[in-house]
Amino acid sequence: MSEGLSGVELIIERDFRTFFSDRFLLVVMFANFMIDLGVTGLSLAAMVKGFNYFLYIAPGANLVTATVAAFQSGRDVWRERILHNTQDYLLTLPFSRTKFAFSRLLSGMLRTTVTTLPGTIVISLLYRLSLPLFMVGLSVMLIFSAGVIGLSVVAASLANGLELFTTARSTVQVYLSFFSTQFYPPSILPAPILLVAQFNPMTWAVDAFRELQVGAVDLSQLAVLSGLSLVLLLTGYAAYRKVMVF
Repeated sequence: MSEGLSGVELIIERDFRTFFSDRFLLVVMFANFMIDLGVTGLSLAAMVKGFNYFLYIAPGANLVTATVAAFQSGRDVWRERILHNTQDYLLTLPFSRTKFAFSRLLSGMLRTTVTTLPGTIVISLLYRLSLPLFMVGLSVMLIFSAGVIGLSVVAASLANGLELFTTARSTVQVYLSFFSTQFYPPSILPAPILLVAQFNPMTWAVDAFRELQVGAVDLSQLAVLSGLSLVLLLTGYAAYRKVMVF
């Protein structure tokens, strides 16, 4: 095993130890997902006739959970920089800053995917997905996690106060949920909103997951989702590196 790879693994292992130090958080995240899916999903589905709206919006509940989980990782970065003032110490460890930043982003992606794994299993059972399609769905969650981790680290790198970080988190959640096709088919969206939705990773993630219900894998949707998530991830990396001033 190379020294570089072991360094990445050490950083990820540290982040996962922090993550699992509060196991109750995983329970809360899954409970929030089930409430969102059960209460909100069933309530809205009762108002929409003509097709199974519950199954239509079900993947969105798990993607919202992914957004919340991603900002938990971003909060760890923010706390190290602002509250605990440990970022300077972390930068003295024997890792390059490039490796350190990318490792933190990668660990955030993996943490988010692990957090949403129970929800991914629930949606896959509702959709009656085969194992190969379940793996595609898991890949959708991982790729989407890259985008929201990028956004969370941008907020963590730029916010100097808890109020600003919290406001940024809420703004991102509103943008992802309501300026996408999470709740509405693209055919009923006003043209300006539809244009914005095309640049929203939630749109491509939720639509890609919906395609799995009919046994289809839309590679074009996955490609666009990957491109948007990569841009957001690199933006998060750039913002994180910029605040490494020690």
